[in-house]
Amino acid sequence: MEFICQREELVRGVATVERAVSTKENMPILEGIYVRAQGDRLHLVATDLEMSIECFVPARVQKEGTAVLSGKMLGQIVRKLAGEEVVYRTGENGVAEIASGRSRFTLHTMAGDEFPSLPEVDEDEMGRVSQGALRRMIRHTLFAAATDDSRPFLTGVFVELESDEIRLVATDSNRLAFHKGKLAQPLSQSRSAIVPVRTLAELMRILEAGEESDVEFIVSQSQAVFRTPNVQVISRVIDGQFPDYRRVFPKEQPTRVRLDRDEFLAAVERVSLVARRSTPVVRLAVAENILTLTSREAEVGQAYEELVVVKEGDDNETAYQSRYLTEALRAMDSDEVELGLGHGLRQGSIVPVGDSDYLYVVMPVRVG
Repeated sequence: MEFICQREELVRGVATVERAVSTKENMPILEGIYVRAQGDRLHLVATDLEMSIECFVPARVQKEGTAVLSGKMLGQIVRKLAGEEVVYRTGENGVAEIASGRSRFTLHTMAGDEFPSLPEVDEDEMGRVSQGALRRMIRHTLFAAATDDSRPFLTGVFVELESDEIRLVATDSNRLAFHKGKLAQPLSQSRSAIVPVRTLAELMRILEAGEESDVEFIVSQSQAVFRTPNVQVISRVIDGQFPDYRRVFPKEQPTRVRLDRDEFLAAVERVSLVARRSTPVVRLAVAENILTLTSREAEVGQAYEELVVVKEGDDNETAYQSRYLTEALRAMDSDEVELGLGHGLRQGSIVPVGDSDYLYVVMPVRVG
């Protein structure tokens, strides 16, 4: 196998796939990146058998072939090379030679035919949505998934496709993030699956924030597939029954408060400073057009903050874990948000002003 390619293109390709390289040492072949040179491009693949990422890199292929190279070593080498082009060739002894500028490296390779085959993709009916829209939906929901493996079905994001709508939902049972969007064209049948957080985190890294070109995708009972023009991500899905998320949507909220998102986030972060020795809890009290935020720690002190808001409905007060507020506010990108409060221990909500497709629901905590 021999080829020449631009170093920046190779760095991009290796960086895209290497996050799927296995970190377990029981199967050395999975610690590598599969490289296939064919036609006018390279096909790069990495997998840990839970998630696979493949991408294509333009190249001048002089001799077609395949090889598997250490993912960690290949990534470190190509990022440090100083030349603009990379020249690669595999000798008859299976040793790869990599040259760029005045640098020369040799790497031992593994046979390409030993690398596991990727799962077959059902391309019967793929959904399509813009890369920027899907990336935003993932960012708005991913953080709300559970990190406790005691309930695996909550450690992923529920992806639901119905007609021309896509819905992403994540919850850890204390809060829930929901975002819906429109598909480029309707699907003939509904589909749903729980996609691991890690898969969507890697996909969000790959997707372009301002890119209007579509990403194709499909979910099934066995796998989720996401495909851009040059990258494909294939992932297992999580077994289990996702809860009926619609049941926690607030039916009525006696208090609604509109305020600046950045000011609200900064105020919550400040009042949380005194409660670092325990789980920080922020008390919220609304009276007239003032939202009061307070927090206290017996052996540390207390904090008090006021924000001017636009209120509709009753005066009210409640308390939330500060993390459940800050993580949601950081994920949003609107200038203003609307905070909805229920009576007693009924759920509250935060929605971006001007974005009816997104809803964040959070349960209050009981404080003495």
